[in-house]
Amino acid sequence: MTSVNLGFFDTPIHEATAAAIIRVFEAHGINNIELITGDYADLFSALKQGEIDVFASVWLPDVHTTWSSALSAMKLIGNLYQPSLFWSVPTAVANQIQSIDELANNTTIERQIIVAESIFDFTKEVFDGYDLNRAGYHLHGAEDEEAIQSYQKAIDQEKPVIIPLFQPSILDTKEKLCHLQDPKKLLKSTQNACILIRSEITHTLDSDLIDELEAMSLGNQVVQAMEEAMRTKDMDAHEAAEAWQRGKLIVRV
Repeated sequence: MTSVNLGFFDTPIHEATAAAIIRVFEAHGINNIELITGDYADLFSALKQGEIDVFASVWLPDVHTTWSSALSAMKLIGNLYQPSLFWSVPTAVANQIQSIDELANNTTIERQIIVAESIFDFTKEVFDGYDLNRAGYHLHGAEDEEAIQSYQKAIDQEKPVIIPLFQPSILDTKEKLCHLQDPKKLLKSTQNACILIRSEITHTLDSDLIDELEAMSLGNQVVQAMEEAMRTKDMDAHEAAEAWQRGKLIVRV
C-alpha cells in the first residue's frame, strides 16, 4: 500500500495528532497521504463509505462509542493519550455555581450551552441525566473550532456560561476555567484516544507499521504542547509534530 486517506476532527489537537501519525507512515515509506477533515456528520459519512483509511482519533469507551459500534469495517488500535471531559464556567464567575446539579435552580447562568460537535452526543447524555431541559437550558452544537473560539470569548468577557470541554486543552487552566462538580458521576472516567483503521488495509500494511501505531504514545502533555505551539507560536501541525519528535517542545507537567 503506497497511499492513505487520513481523517481527523477539525481542531488543532486532532490535527496535531494526525500529523504525528503521518510521521510514522512516512518512516515506513508511505508518503502519499491525503488529509480529510470537515464537520462531524461528513466525517462519519466518509468513514462509513470507506473513504477514510485511518482516523485520528476517537475517544473511548464513552465519548465516541456510537462511532466504534457503527463502523464495523474499522479496527481500533493504540492509545495515543488519555482525554477526559468536564463541565466548567469561566473562573471569573465561579462564585455563581459550583456543581452541575445546582444549575436547575440557578438564575444567573445563561441557558444556551454551546457544545463542540465531536463531544455533542456524550454531552447530551450528561445534559439529559441532570434533566436540564426542564430547567430551560438547551444545547447548541457548533463546529469544534467555532465552539472553542466561543469559549475563549466567554472567558475574556467573563460571561456566566457553561463550558463543556475536555482535557487536554490550553483553555483548561485555573486562571481561565473552574470545573463544576459532577455528583452523579455522569462524565465517566478518563478515555483512551484510539486510532480507527480500516480492517481490510491492515493486511496490506507492513506489520511493523501496525505495531508502531499500536504502541504509539503521545500523552496529554505532549498533545497540549502541540496545540499551544499551533495556537501561539505560529506553527502548523506538521511543524508541531516535528518539534515533538525532535524533543523541542516545552512540555508542562
